[in-house]
Amino acid sequence: MNISNLSNDPVVGENSSTRNTSSELGKDDFLRLLTVQLRHQDPLDPMDNTEFIAQMAQFSSLEQLQNMNQTLEKGFDSEGRLHTAFQNSLATSLVGKTVEVPTREIEFDGSEETTLAYRLERGTNEATLQIMDALGRPVREFELDEAAPYSSITWDGKSQEGNNMPAGAYRVVVSGAGAGSQLVSGEVLKNVRVEAVRYVDGEATIRVDGREISLGDLSGVVAD
Repeated sequence: MNISNLSNDPVVGENSSTRNTSSELGKDDFLRLLTVQLRHQDPLDPMDNTEFIAQMAQFSSLEQLQNMNQTLEKGFDSEGRLHTAFQNSLATSLVGKTVEVPTREIEFDGSEETTLAYRLERGTNEATLQIMDALGRPVREFELDEAAPYSSITWDGKSQEGNNMPAGAYRVVVSGAGAGSQLVSGEVLKNVRVEAVRYVDGEATIRVDGREISLGDLSGVVAD
């Protein structure tokens, strides 16, 4: 008698309330089917020893696979919790420190020069940094050194024509091209101090410059 023929036998299920509704055959189901098969075998034609051993080997393999799957699931879960705990600990250690975050806006006080740090994607062949006023009108454009993917430029507060610009907020955009004139992006970086750490659903976010960001938004930590 073959186990597969017993899987739909009403005797195996016992009753509809206890029957396993899962479409997957677990090790308990397998063992129950094997037990029923032995119980209902023909006494005049009992199961062949070789067949019995083969089915027991199947059961053993199934049990090992399920145990392995449970172990892997526990491992992934533990690794995830460890990663979250490490990130939360790192975030807490950043309170009071200066970090770099991407920005699209800078503040110009109207007198002192402003240093703008930037970062380019790898493979950038040419890039520019453009400063615009609050209405999006071009003010000044700088050509960046593509050989230095992480560097900075200094803006003296003058327009492209040499006129002094008023104090206020200005937009900054980095753009560039790579191989085959494919567009690549870049970032202007701003130094800000970490004000606090908040925990949302067990994961840390840090408060900088009046907004909440994740650790993944940080570009770097600046030595004080």
